[in-house]
Amino acid sequence: LKQCKVNDNGDAKITSFVSSPASGPQTTEFDIALTFVSKNGTGTGEIVFEIDTVDHNPLSAGASLPFSPAGTYTAGLKIPTTPDPSCDPTQGPCEEWLAGNYTVKVAVCNGECGSKHPHSAIYDEATTTFTIV
Repeated sequence: LKQCKVNDNGDAKITSFVSSPASGPQTTEFDIALTFVSKNGTGTGEIVFEIDTVDHNPLSAGASLPFSPAGTYTAGLKIPTTPDPSCDPTQGPCEEWLAGNYTVKVAVCNGECGSKHPHSAIYDEATTTFTIV
């Protein structure tokens, strides 16, 4: 059994969280860029992105956050806004990428985001937006 490295004195402060471009037509690929700084290093954890869509389909993505020393770190998410032609609405919701404002939330966490387990905490959270015109 392998255990993840723990750093209960870890930290992360988001210094930038932006979408590029800020707006575009359906079929635009939005590049969501995250930068954060840690003064004490981080424990093993995760970065979770959640997208609030116009048609209320819950979308999320995540990445592992390795045990890391103090420093500046980047992560990102590419969001293609072309509807999936092979999506079958009888099997579940299909994101249509309708015109409107989309909110992207991010959480940088020690351990599992939202967990009540030991060694889990949300270091920092941020929000950005993009618009499909």
